[in-house]
Amino acid sequence: MNLLFNLVAVQPIHSAKFHGGGSYGEVIFWALVKRGVQFSCAYDGKKYLDPMILDACKTQNIPLFDINEKSPQQIIDENQIDTFYTPLYSLEKKWDINVKDFVFTWHGVRALEMQYSWVGVGFAKKLGQKFEALVRYRESWKKHYYKPKYQDLAKRMAEGKARTITVSEHSRASIKSFFPELLDLEIPVFYSPMTAYEPEGFLPPGVVAKKYFLLTSGARWEKNNLRAAMAFDELVGMYQSQGKPFDFKMVITGAANPKAYLRHLKHKDRFVLLGYVENKELEFLHKNAYAFVFPSLNEGFGYPPVQSMRYGVPVAASGTTSIPEVCGDAVLYFDPYSVSEIKNRLVQLLDSKIYDEYAARAPKRYVEVHTRQIADLEEAVNFILKV
Repeated sequence: MNLLFNLVAVQPIHSAKFHGGGSYGEVIFWALVKRGVQFSCAYDGKKYLDPMILDACKTQNIPLFDINEKSPQQIIDENQIDTFYTPLYSLEKKWDINVKDFVFTWHGVRALEMQYSWVGVGFAKKLGQKFEALVRYRESWKKHYYKPKYQDLAKRMAEGKARTITVSEHSRASIKSFFPELLDLEIPVFYSPMTAYEPEGFLPPGVVAKKYFLLTSGARWEKNNLRAAMAFDELVGMYQSQGKPFDFKMVITGAANPKAYLRHLKHKDRFVLLGYVENKELEFLHKNAYAFVFPSLNEGFGYPPVQSMRYGVPVAASGTTSIPEVCGDAVLYFDPYSVSEIKNRLVQLLDSKIYDEYAARAPKRYVEVHTRQIADLEEAVNFILKV
């Protein structure tokens, strides 16, 4: 086997420097390195790539090919590549390649599942991002852009010209629901692996341990953090109207465009909007939070709740897509489109009896999920390598 690994999938996409698909790809990369597999990588020399991965490629003699210098197809043809694996499928034309064995992880069909919203335009900072937000998830865009491209992929799979795995039962069902020609196709489900970083760092000025609600991925409107922030804002106002003390804050990481939040909030001093934080610092924030709130509108798997559950931190999350499958009965669920219902769950988490119950459930669910993640990682690598 002459394997080409698509490292571009672990590099920044859209407005996110770090993303779930990228984290997934990094774990797969390191699993291949650990096994001593001989392979090469394609990457984008103009984008950020984890220095540890770059260093590993040098020390392990893993050839790196820059897609800015040669197209993926040229790299495949000139290096006699027979197997191509990408941890995140791309609809861009340059990745429509011919290779003997095309293998990929299909995290889901968010592009077809999501409802359009103008909110995405407010979160975008650059002109190109704003244009993308204007058209992405529109029904016309789905019909004429996303659906035909995915249809071609489904046809390729049905004909045995591509192999895929996915990361949750939800994603597998969604794939088959949108593409019934795949109903009888075997699509293995291997839970999305994650790297368990050890927490390091410090809390932002004015933030006290166990006195803040945490939100992450603040740059992406699909994560729906604005509604959760509005719910917390209402909660602050509710306590003030009753003359009751309430000393909690809300910390939002990855909030690259603070105005997207602040223009909707009355109690701005209760919000700490951070830019991107490194993995170990993010773990530190998860560990020290009073509770984690995960209002995401769409997930193929969903790492963040699992990260918080590791530390016994209670979680309130949207009860949609893969989230209930991954989190089980260890979190409080809400309708992600309802600000009042999100606030309701925050009120519940302020009840010590309910809080303690979900704090006890959290680490048990983490162990269950993480145990499966470890086993499934081995199976996922075996699938890629046809072992």
